[in-house]
Amino acid sequence: MPEGTGGGRGRGRGLSRGRGRGRSRRGGRGGGGGNNGNKGGDSTTPTKASSKGNNDSKKPNEQTPTKAPRVDPIEEKMRLMGDQDVLIAFGPFIRAGNQDAVRVHQQYLSNNKQIEFINNARQFLIGQERRANETKPILPVEAKTVAEIEAAHGNNNSTQNNAPHDVMQPNLPTLPPGLLTPQKLPSLPPGLTSPQRQQQQPQQQQHRQGGIQNNNNMLRAMPVGLRHNTNVLPPGPPPGMPPGMGLPPPQNNTVSQINRPPGMPPPMRPTAAPVATEPMSSLPKPSSSILPAPTPAPVLPPKESKTEPDTTPAVKTPAKPTKQWRIQTRCEEQPGRLFANDMPAASFNLAATAQNKPTSLIARTRSELTARWVLPLPYLRNRAIRRFEELKNAAEESKVTRPPPQNLTIRDALKTLTVGLFRRGAMDNGASSSIVSKEILCADSKDGPDKDYFFNIDQRTDTVFGTVPFYAPRTPGNVVFRLYFEDEPHVTLACGPCIEVVPNDSDYDSVLRFILSNFKSKKTNGMSSLSALATVFEMFKPRRTNANFNDAGRMAWGCVCEARKVVEQAAQKFVNQKEEIEERLEAIKIKEELPDLKSLNVSGGDNETKKEEDENDDTDAKNDAIMKDKFTNERKWREMQHAYSSILQAVVSNKYIHLLMKRDLLSTMRLEYELWCPLCDAFAPIPFVKTKFEASKMPGNVSAFPYPAGKDHYQMCRSSKEEMQQTMLGFVPQVDNVGEIARGGKKGRDFFLDLSSAMNEMYTNEYAVSEKVWRRREQVRAAIEQVMSNSREFPPGTKVAVFGSSANGFGSPNSDLDLCLSIPASAADFTNDGKGVEAMTNLASKFTAAGMRDVNTERLTARIPIVKFNVPYNDNGTEILVECDLSLQNPLALLNTSLLRTYATISPMTCVLASIIKRWAKSRDINNPSKHTLSSYGYVLMLTYFLKNARRGDGNPILPNLQWVDPQWAQNLTNLYREIAAKPKSPQTLVAHPTLENYVVNSYFYRQGLEGLQKYCADNNGPSTIGVLLASFFHYFAYTFDYKKHVVSLGNKLVEKEVKAEEDGWSVYKSGLAIEDPFELFYDVAHVVKANNFLHIKKEFALAYSKIANEAQSKRDIITGKELIDMICEPVSQDEGRD
Repeated sequence: MPEGTGGGRGRGRGLSRGRGRGRSRRGGRGGGGGNNGNKGGDSTTPTKASSKGNNDSKKPNEQTPTKAPRVDPIEEKMRLMGDQDVLIAFGPFIRAGNQDAVRVHQQYLSNNKQIEFINNARQFLIGQERRANETKPILPVEAKTVAEIEAAHGNNNSTQNNAPHDVMQPNLPTLPPGLLTPQKLPSLPPGLTSPQRQQQQPQQQQHRQGGIQNNNNMLRAMPVGLRHNTNVLPPGPPPGMPPGMGLPPPQNNTVSQINRPPGMPPPMRPTAAPVATEPMSSLPKPSSSILPAPTPAPVLPPKESKTEPDTTPAVKTPAKPTKQWRIQTRCEEQPGRLFANDMPAASFNLAATAQNKPTSLIARTRSELTARWVLPLPYLRNRAIRRFEELKNAAEESKVTRPPPQNLTIRDALKTLTVGLFRRGAMDNGASSSIVSKEILCADSKDGPDKDYFFNIDQRTDTVFGTVPFYAPRTPGNVVFRLYFEDEPHVTLACGPCIEVVPNDSDYDSVLRFILSNFKSKKTNGMSSLSALATVFEMFKPRRTNANFNDAGRMAWGCVCEARKVVEQAAQKFVNQKEEIEERLEAIKIKEELPDLKSLNVSGGDNETKKEEDENDDTDAKNDAIMKDKFTNERKWREMQHAYSSILQAVVSNKYIHLLMKRDLLSTMRLEYELWCPLCDAFAPIPFVKTKFEASKMPGNVSAFPYPAGKDHYQMCRSSKEEMQQTMLGFVPQVDNVGEIARGGKKGRDFFLDLSSAMNEMYTNEYAVSEKVWRRREQVRAAIEQVMSNSREFPPGTKVAVFGSSANGFGSPNSDLDLCLSIPASAADFTNDGKGVEAMTNLASKFTAAGMRDVNTERLTARIPIVKFNVPYNDNGTEILVECDLSLQNPLALLNTSLLRTYATISPMTCVLASIIKRWAKSRDINNPSKHTLSSYGYVLMLTYFLKNARRGDGNPILPNLQWVDPQWAQNLTNLYREIAAKPKSPQTLVAHPTLENYVVNSYFYRQGLEGLQKYCADNNGPSTIGVLLASFFHYFAYTFDYKKHVVSLGNKLVEKEVKAEEDGWSVYKSGLAIEDPFELFYDVAHVVKANNFLHIKKEFALAYSKIANEAQSKRDIITGKELIDMICEPVSQDEGRD
């Protein structure tokens, strides 16, 4: 059966619409953006559409005065259906085995005449609809509510009766004017059945019809809260939703709902209110737990005459708004729900989570998808009223005499509501970022409800729900559905589950053919096509090794050739812009070297002086612009090289790739990959090119590579890469595995034994905290607490607690003393109304009177107020100044301190490793967040992540994960290591966030009965273990960890960067380091690290490991362990600059 690729922004002859740009095989504009929202990529719109609107809807004999002949509405409807709509509606009849449909399809297979086939299919559908109209149901059975869907997934906790609602209620009031726009309402599409029978009925007919089927049905399905005589949305809230709905309640303030910080869960859901059966004026006032009644919009008088010409002045174009990032990224904080083929998002799929089943949907490329959405009516009503007020205020400010609409209807509330299909982790919503997006309501007033996507209203739950059909993308990867308003795309209303698009063996030909067409279209810079090709090569794992992939292989060869052309063109562009930038810099340099007027004793007066100052300012601006262009040029070239290296890496690492690609092509690509250096983030010059042109030696010039490739050719590539590494890094990285070095005979064992001994000795002498130091810290803490208590500025029961490196076991005797005022739970509001800052200010004055020195209150206005001061301490006649930082109510800092302290307790070896790593980071100047490098806390989390993933000989982790370890295993230590499926939730483990309202942190981690874990970790501490682990830590984060895909996280699963981008708004394009906080899961500890500094940190990991490996394999005398530590931690010289 022929298949189009269509879709397009707007609405064409088809009944469906999409967004983006592309081409349809049968003409018309269509398609959607490619990977990560790039234009010209996949099309998932199941129809052909035109950006010009409906060109075939012209009335017959429009220009003649004669009366138009009567047109059969069914034939007219089918005539207006696009070819893709016809195919989508016709396909399920073939799968259901309809004899007439099969006969039409067989005829097409025999003669291959597409136009004739589509016309026959259209006539078949006309006959089906005529027969179905004779037995048309009142409402479609397919219109399942979200509660019924949840029941199928085991998530329905509602105690309400979920029996089907009787929509034929007697004695209902008449339909008030203005409830819907005065347009012809659509008739019910034929053959609608339950989703279980979707394969037997046309999918397009299931979803494409308008929200309510006719006037009577609209009235019966409309909640009573919207059926009243004011013709506007009711000012009071309609009935609430049952607890089993899984939807958050309407917020007390729409603005606060939108601005809620990421990860914040909604407040508790109110119980359902009874359905109103009386006019709104006679209803009691709503409960305070539900959204308060907004001010009703005034009904403005109509114009006196509709025949007068419109003299309304044009509305002034508002200023372009600033960039607003996507908010409400977590499902728990979103007002709506979104399902993909009836599968809920992972956060709501409790049954699958409890049974450890997959929470993502697996779909073939171009398979049919159905997005089922649901929104609470209170949210829609309040948003519609808010938008009404905004339009009214805008009209008043711009002095426009034409008022906004007087009556707000359900269509006004759903206007611009959109379901979009996005690559998982896309930064923004909206048509420009989606693969394809579809508005629920038809934007064309001529079409009206006839071409709306299906929606309906559920009185039981006071919600609106609907369905929208989609196709899965043509290229593999992870995608998600999102629900949002196109005029407020930054507010995410709902997200669906992850949809894993995986091609079948028979799909690779069409997938690669589509990628090849994107390459040849040259509509974008090719980055999305490079990424898609790398994904295909990475996922290529055929189910049958004897399958025929000849056609797919030819397409793969074409894609690789086009990818090389893209890289080659980018290389030439990079070189040209580089030369242009150098010429501009040289021109400015020459101008600066010219003698000025003063040196020639020539004076031009005040005017000449002013002219010189203007020229200097202009020179500085030009320098800044040139350096910005230089950075942009280098960044784009680096990204292009990285994308091409992903293709080569996928080919080299896939053991099945020989089934798809020929040996000569694989040989050349392996040679190309030998030139790639991830530390430099660049390809080395091609050694087989004997020319002075720089672009000819860059990747993409495949003609220079020899075939067949021998050992000499590989050695030439390695030599070229080493030469580049020596130039860019200052050293040649050592990549040999630590295990191979440690097993390298007696020398390797003695080397790591000496290193471990030196590390233990250095920790004992310089970093271990003695009892004397602990006693000093406790005395200082007690003195500060006494001053605080005497000031009587804080609630009774307030304590001073120590946190940070001074208490977590990962500090040193010289660590500053970090303290916080712990306010009792009974006085939690003390910090919310400004009393806390005032009390801290008064306490600072008390510190001065108590003899404390250098009291600094500059940071009292920070997010967490802090007072800095020094406390004099008498140590046997010697005065010592203890540096202190006192903050207000910082429970999460205490929680982090407790977690790290527990790790230090069960595994002292971790403290030894952390001390050497922190010493190395400080010496190499990569441990200063104020300079956009990583904090000590970040390095400790990286070490903990490494140790929990490193395995012993028995397969158990070196360090148990305290937040997820199974308590029974921790107490018995039997069999293999086990973890719990979910953290326990209780009033003791749930902690309120100190600054984010309504955000709750799960503070659980295993902290009782640590004797068994201490014995378990002691078994890991062999004589040379610490030295081997230090080298392995450097090697892991220099070469093994995938910074582009993964996140450093102490969770129980591997966390992908795409997931954090989707759930918490992290940047999926950030190829650098990302570290998830153990308790504030939305917080990236490494967010301060800039791109260039990340490359420098990664280089330092490789340099530290290379020093260890080179010394372990050196033929000269082995240096001592202390000398090796000093070599690793050698301070950065002033001559060492960062790239």
